[in-house]
Amino acid sequence: MIVAIVALGVLFLLMLIGVPIAMSLIWASIAGFLTSIYYVPLEVVPQRLITSTDSFPLLAIPFFMLTGEFMMSGSMGKRIAAFAFATVGWIKAGLAQVSTLTSMFFAGISGSGAADTAAVGKMMIPMMEEKGYDKGFAAATVASAGTIAVVIPPSIPMIVYGVTAGVSIGDLFTAGIIPGILIGISIMTLNYWLTRKNSYSVQAGKFELRSFRRTFIEGFLALILPLIIIFGIRGGIFTPTEAGAVAAAYAFVINKFVYKDMGWKDVPGSFMRAAKMTAMVVFIIAAANLFGWLLTAEQIPQQLATIVTGISDNKYIILIVFNIIFFIAGCFLNASAAITILTPLLLPIALSAGIDPVFFGVVMVVNLSIGLITPPVGLDLFIVKGIANVSYDKLIKSVLPFILVMTFDLLLITYFPAISMFLTKF
Repeated sequence: MIVAIVALGVLFLLMLIGVPIAMSLIWASIAGFLTSIYYVPLEVVPQRLITSTDSFPLLAIPFFMLTGEFMMSGSMGKRIAAFAFATVGWIKAGLAQVSTLTSMFFAGISGSGAADTAAVGKMMIPMMEEKGYDKGFAAATVASAGTIAVVIPPSIPMIVYGVTAGVSIGDLFTAGIIPGILIGISIMTLNYWLTRKNSYSVQAGKFELRSFRRTFIEGFLALILPLIIIFGIRGGIFTPTEAGAVAAAYAFVINKFVYKDMGWKDVPGSFMRAAKMTAMVVFIIAAANLFGWLLTAEQIPQQLATIVTGISDNKYIILIVFNIIFFIAGCFLNASAAITILTPLLLPIALSAGIDPVFFGVVMVVNLSIGLITPPVGLDLFIVKGIANVSYDKLIKSVLPFILVMTFDLLLITYFPAISMFLTKF
C-alpha cells in the first residue's frame, strides 16, 4: 500500500505543477518501482510501454481519427450540419439544438470527444453568439454535446476498455447507442428550458419538408457512415479495426471523388493531424498501462476488493462506489488513462458481484465522459474556452446544469441496465 501511496502522491504532484499526464504517469510508476521492497529493473518501463500498445484492436484508433479528419477536410461535416439545421433548427432555441444534434451525428464518425467539440464548436459557437446567445451558454452547450462522442459508437474509450478488459468491442459499441441518444435528448431538453428561462434566441420557425428532404439527400452518403460501421461490426462483416479502415477509406472516397471538394493537398494535413491525436492518446494509454501494472504487481486490486466488499456485497451499492471512483478519476485523468488504470482494479470486483462486463464498461465510459466537462482538467472546456473567448469562471457556472443532467442520465443508465443492454440481445 505504501508503494501505491507514493505513486499516487507523485502523480498528483506532477499533474498539479502542469506536467503532461503521460509523463506524470511514467514518473509516478518509476517512483513506485524505486519504493517497492521488490527489485524491479527499470528496463521494465520501456518494455511495458511498448508491449501495452502492441494490440491489433488499438489500430482502430488512428483509423477513426483519420475518418474524422477526412470528414472535416471535405464537405461531409457541413452537409451533416445542414441536415441538423433542417431537422431541428426551426424549433425554439434552434441553434442550441442544432449544435447538439450535429455533435450526435459527428459522434457516430469520429469517436473522439475533443475532435467532436472542436469541429462543432468552430462552426456553431460564433453563429450562436451572432444570434444573441450568451457566450458561456453557447460554449457549455457545445462542450456538453461533445461528450456524446465517447458514448455513441465508434467510441475510442470503449475501444480502450474492450482491449483492456478483453470484452467484445462490437457489443460495447451496440450498448452505447441508446445511452448516447438519451444523453443527447437530455441536453436538448435542458437547452430548450435554459433558453426560455434566460430569454436567449427563442424565435421559432416552421419545419420545411422541402429543406429537410434536400439536405437529407445531399448529406445521405455522410449520414449513413455510422450505420455502415455499426451494422458491419454487428453483422460480422468486419472487426472494429477493419471498420475504422473502411470508414476512413469511405470518407476519403466520398469527399474526393463523389463530393469532389477535398484536394490532394488536404490529404497530408489530415494524416498529420490524425497522427498527432493518435500519438497523444496511445502515449497516455501506454503510460497508464505501466502505472496499472505497478498497482497490480503490488496487489492493490486485491486490497481494494477487500475494502469495497467490506462496505457491501450488494451490487447496487458497489455500483454507487464505482461511480464515485469513476467521477473523481474523471476530474483528474483522461478517459483512456482512467480506463486503463481502473479496469484491472475494479473489473474483478464487478464480476464477483455479478455485474456484466459490457454493462460495467458502458457505466464507466458514460461516467468518465462527464469528466470532459468537469474541472480541473475537462478537455472539452479548454477547447470551447479558446473558441468562445469566455472566462473559465463563467464557463464553469454555465456548464453546471449540464453536469447535473448528465449525472441524472448516468444514474438511469446504472440502475436500469436494459437501457444499454437491450440492443446487445439482437
